[in-house]
Amino acid sequence: MRPQGHIRDRSRGSFEIRYSLGTDPATGKRRVVTATVKGNRKAAEKELRRLLRTVDTGEHVDPTRMTVRAWLTQWHDTVRSEVSLKTHERYGEIVNNFLIPALGNLPLVKLAPINIQHAYNGWAAGGRLDGKQGGLSARTRRHIHRVLKSALSRAVEQQLLARNPAEAFKKRLPKVARRNMKTLTTGESARLLHAIKHTRIYWPVLVALSTGMRRGEVLALRWRNVDLEVGVVRVAESLEQTKTSIRFKSPKTDRTRAVDLPGFAVEELREVKRQQAEELLMLGVRQTGETLVCARADGKPLQPQSLTHQFTRLIKRIKDLPQIRLHDLRHSHATQLLAAGVHPKIVQERLGHASITTTLDLYSHVTNTMQADAAARLDAAFQPAMKHIKGAK
Repeated sequence: MRPQGHIRDRSRGSFEIRYSLGTDPATGKRRVVTATVKGNRKAAEKELRRLLRTVDTGEHVDPTRMTVRAWLTQWHDTVRSEVSLKTHERYGEIVNNFLIPALGNLPLVKLAPINIQHAYNGWAAGGRLDGKQGGLSARTRRHIHRVLKSALSRAVEQQLLARNPAEAFKKRLPKVARRNMKTLTTGESARLLHAIKHTRIYWPVLVALSTGMRRGEVLALRWRNVDLEVGVVRVAESLEQTKTSIRFKSPKTDRTRAVDLPGFAVEELREVKRQQAEELLMLGVRQTGETLVCARADGKPLQPQSLTHQFTRLIKRIKDLPQIRLHDLRHSHATQLLAAGVHPKIVQERLGHASITTTLDLYSHVTNTMQADAAARLDAAFQPAMKHIKGAK
């Protein structure tokens, strides 16, 4: 007997689908599944036909029997082709280390905000993977929430859930304290470059300080994207490192951007190119447009994490410089430009931020100073006129 079902109106724009899965071999009772479809009746009829077809072909998944563990595993596998490998790895860590242990055994259709709240309370008090005392950071807990919300949103799309229980927490997420940004002044940047001139990480540090490029973008830069005559680099690729490999991919915002180089960087890159060509020639390798600007001695890509570790070790040895991270070179570039009066829109374009709002929010400590400077300049411009008006009374 072929599976059958019917549709019943629930409310305006909402329909209930009921269909049979046949007889349960264990109990001998008829199994009926109920699902809710948002939209018009035509959409409900289409969904019912799809579900009946999956029952007929044996592909049907009974939502009443699916656990949170099963759904999270299925969702994580599904999004593999939709995100970068690094992001997929991070999703897997969140799913396997936190979400499945806390919520995995619950039936998906019975997952409620109170279950999620209990898990969130536990992570606020403990659950660190390094075994140390205390709860997870607010930033990590917010990331766990984003992953859970995304997975459950897909379950709603697939008609496995009528609503997303994680939506209840959108106004009650832990607040992330803004980190005090450590940056270098132009003088400190020059001292850093002088101190590491004899090392191989001089090249990527030079590029980062003069362009504001991200670590992966610096390590993926090829000579064909560097025009030393015009003084411009094109950011077209990024190098991503996962647990198993490194790979080239599109930049974070998926858009190629052009960044003008300061004169000192052009001259230094000319020297870098000459030195690299000589090194490669000694190994029997010819430098071409495809050659990476910041590479190993044999021309092969530098591993992003290895560069970070090298930079951390070197910065500790340099006296009278802030103990910054490699990524803070990017922040230093932006801060120096804004402090020099460069328009935030230009800074946004150089950094590759999707929106100027991101730039203004991230560097509010500098833009606040710019506001005070703007007011002082306006005051200086108005003072003569105001004195003239007062004198005329």
